[in-house]
Amino acid sequence: MSSRWFGWSVVVCAAATTAGAQAARHSSSRASSARAEAAPRAHEAEAPAIEPSRPSRPEDPQRGGHARLTKEAASRPTAPPSAPAAPAPEPADLAALSEDPQLAHGDRIDGTGVKGMVAFTFDDGPNAETTPHVIEALQKYDVPATFFIVTRRLVGRLAEQNRAMLAKELAAGFTIGSHSVSHTNLKTVSTKAVRREIDQSLRVLSTQADRPIGLFRAPYGAIDARGREQLRKRGLTEVKWSIDSIDWHERDGDRLRQRAIATILRQNGGVVLMHDVKEVTAKSLELLLDDLEAANCQRLAEHKEPVLPVSLHYWLRDNGKPRPVPDEVKQRTLAYRNALPDRCAARPRPAEPPEEPARRTHVAKAHHRHGKR
Repeated sequence: MSSRWFGWSVVVCAAATTAGAQAARHSSSRASSARAEAAPRAHEAEAPAIEPSRPSRPEDPQRGGHARLTKEAASRPTAPPSAPAAPAPEPADLAALSEDPQLAHGDRIDGTGVKGMVAFTFDDGPNAETTPHVIEALQKYDVPATFFIVTRRLVGRLAEQNRAMLAKELAAGFTIGSHSVSHTNLKTVSTKAVRREIDQSLRVLSTQADRPIGLFRAPYGAIDARGREQLRKRGLTEVKWSIDSIDWHERDGDRLRQRAIATILRQNGGVVLMHDVKEVTAKSLELLLDDLEAANCQRLAEHKEPVLPVSLHYWLRDNGKPRPVPDEVKQRTLAYRNALPDRCAARPRPAEPPEEPARRTHVAKAHHRHGKR
């Protein structure tokens, strides 16, 4: 009896020991699992509550992963919306670079509003091969002009030659303005690119010219509210045109000058768009200016006022009111007007038109009607 009881006691103790060990292992496994699950939740609680991060691998919808993420994201506190950042201060250097006392801060120039005067403007340069011919023609006929510079031409491989052309334009007394950095269409690029095209061109051109820049012409004349707002900030006067010579398309120099002079005379002046980088312009400009002088001489002979070639100063307005023209500009215009009669007298006389052939007599016409020769 005691032997049997002892045997059952051993069996019961062994079973209890085995059960206890299994329970301990199960308890330890559950604790480890709880710690492993709690760890990522603690990490998520420490992360900034800006935007729930995307899991590195997709959760199994059958295991409720998506629902658990959504519930946890909803339970996390959200950060209050941050105040909008203050606008960056305007670069201090740009304010001085556009403070041209004569040309900056004006109304948009479109070439209208002035009669009896014409302003020649040239875009896209300088170019060491074509610009010299344009300068020579202007100087020969004592015609002012404005050159709108693409500033990428002043840096890079041909920079030295083109900077020499810019210096020559300035030394000859011509006006210069900005035509952007890279001649891109400002309507088709980002606002950041618009600002860069205007601001960087202003920095480069003002530095190379050693003077403030007051004028800007958009490539293709294409500019929208974003670009005009940037021009307003910089104080740059926008310049367009009223007469397009179409030298960017025309290859025939005779057609170019005939069309241009006809439009100038028909409109009694305006702002002419040309390009000093075009070979057709470099070759035909002298003849166009000669045509203008000849037309002015004809007007004087008919006791009419000529169309005077002038600078853009005469088109400047402030809130619609004409801006006073600088004295030195008026003196140059007056000098051209006073010298015009002598220039006309020195011009070669135009060739006499050929005489018309003698008219046939009435008898000859009658013979012709009756078939007699």
